[in-house]
Amino acid sequence: MDTHYIVGIDAGGSHTRLRFATPEGATTHEHVHPAGDWTNLTPSGKAAVLGAHLRAVTRQPPLALGVGAHGCDSDAECEALRHAVQEETGAPTTVVNDAFLLEAAVPGGPCAGLVVGTGSIAVARTPEGASLYAGGWGWLVGDPGSAWGTVREAVRHLVTEHDRAGRDQDPLLAPLLARAGGRALRDVVGAMQRLPPREWAGWAPDVFDAAEAGSPAALAAVLSGADQLVGLVCDLAARGATVTRVVAGGSVIAARPLMADRVADGLHRGLGAPLTVFSGAPVAGAVHLARGLVAQR
Repeated sequence: MDTHYIVGIDAGGSHTRLRFATPEGATTHEHVHPAGDWTNLTPSGKAAVLGAHLRAVTRQPPLALGVGAHGCDSDAECEALRHAVQEETGAPTTVVNDAFLLEAAVPGGPCAGLVVGTGSIAVARTPEGASLYAGGWGWLVGDPGSAWGTVREAVRHLVTEHDRAGRDQDPLLAPLLARAGGRALRDVVGAMQRLPPREWAGWAPDVFDAAEAGSPAALAAVLSGADQLVGLVCDLAARGATVTRVVAGGSVIAARPLMADRVADGLHRGLGAPLTVFSGAPVAGAVHLARGLVAQR
């Protein structure tokens, strides 16, 4: 393999994607691996995983590495991983939280990045360059608008209506019963308590389909999730982030105009900031970061 190459890496979450490119940014090939137990690894453990992925392709170190890392939720954590990866690979490396890859993928001024996929998180920077984070707390207490957040809130609305009226008439219940293999709402809740959260997060398309068809519970879950996502970005701005625009990505917001339109309207009203929904692979932003390192040499 040509030794003059760079690599962008989108690491963690559900998978790790490595994009090999020329120093000018032209993609040569990609490799995708399951993320495995990424979130529980130490920085040196994560670096060892990424190093192994690189060496499986070539023993020649890249000119530069750009890494967007799931779970790096502070500048200190990003720096610890950067140091470990650079030691492991021998290549100049920059590391950001994976949500910051959206800003790099769509250049254009101070930006908040909003990831809305299986989970959700908002990120931005202060004028001094410090990173700020909001959300990303996981399926149990946070991640509004995400796949598992949307399913969780939709089922909560179903439960509230059942307790209030003693009946289950919302059209969302039928597809959820089919997913859970049950006959009553308690079977849906029981399945969610029993199954890994990533599994019932896969029910999100049924919730969105039901919302678009007029299900009160599904529609309430989707719209409230969108409003909370706007709130995360507004929180960052209130904490000192510079937000002139918002770039969103992730499987949920990229695929569902109902969600994207509600978020765009809220951002316009709350911050006067336009929303760009990036439907490409965020690893493109990691390649952009690697190109920046080459340009500095």
